[in-house]
Amino acid sequence: MMRSLLFMIAVALSACGGGDGASFAPASGNTHCGVSVGKQRITGTVTSVHDGDTITVGGESIRLASIDAPELDQAYGPSSRANLAAMVLGQSVTVTYAQKDFYDRVVGTVFKSDCSPVNLNQVASGAAWYYEAYQCEIDIRQRQAYAAAHSAARTAKKGLWANVAVAPWVHRNGVEAKVPVSCPNGDAASD
Repeated sequence: MMRSLLFMIAVALSACGGGDGASFAPASGNTHCGVSVGKQRITGTVTSVHDGDTITVGGESIRLASIDAPELDQAYGPSSRANLAAMVLGQSVTVTYAQKDFYDRVVGTVFKSDCSPVNLNQVASGAAWYYEAYQCEIDIRQRQAYAAAHSAARTAKKGLWANVAVAPWVHRNGVEAKVPVSCPNGDAASD
């Protein structure tokens, strides 16, 4: 399983993008750093880290896609934020996205200039959950990478998994999230 996770991370790091300065632009394709992603791009410096899954880049609030971190008032919430801040605060990143959420935040996948996948690294370090309720928004290769990272962190009792952990969606709403049994776009890899 760890071998599979390392392979998925290697694939994600195989082609690199990034850049300097803040810019908002459509991309020429649906991949960045070898990962299938949304076509919109924001490149700039991370100026703040709100919590373990929300940052600010170029004045834009960015909600990290495919993950959910503990709320700040939950156990491990401040540690999750600190982990994300150590990874990206003050650094140049590229955010790829296709949509905004109900709160007008960009919902995106964040890559450091060396193509490190920030969202996936939050899960792999035990600082966030893979948010399976939204699995149909990413392709099968990403679902597999997130699931493997989540499982490995949990098995190793990394980060939030060192103690009993309450999922943030349960903390917020009191109910488990509904995970789709299958995705309308199937399980074929996106190109």
